[in-house]
Amino acid sequence: METLIITTAIIKREDKFLIAKRAETKKFSPGQWEFISGFMDAPGSAEETILREIEEELGAKGQIIKGAAPFSFGDEEGEWVVIPFLVAVEPADIKINPADHSELKWVSGTELSEYPDLEPFLDNEGVRKLLK
Repeated sequence: METLIITTAIIKREDKFLIAKRAETKKFSPGQWEFISGFMDAPGSAEETILREIEEELGAKGQIIKGAAPFSFGDEEGEWVVIPFLVAVEPADIKINPADHSELKWVSGTELSEYPDLEPFLDNEGVRKLLK
């Protein structure tokens, strides 16, 4: 089983959170809903990785507010190690990158549970704290 290390951004605007539907052309989890995430596959820190991913995937500059402890979960694609961050982004700067995502949505904290793809993240205590 392959181990995959990713960073993920909990992006909040007022009482809503940004989620994105992965493009159908993506190798991992095509068509699934996610928080903006990126693989730790290049030199640099987790903080540098998530800020780079936000710029690449949303065309926006992010500012890390705080992080949470890494956690892991497994699925049919491998063992995922996730490094989560709460990140501020100016909503007016956000643009969808169709190579990465087919849709972006702002949803409330209670609506997040309506997206089963997010369950491994929502089950984590550290992520739940970032969502408060």
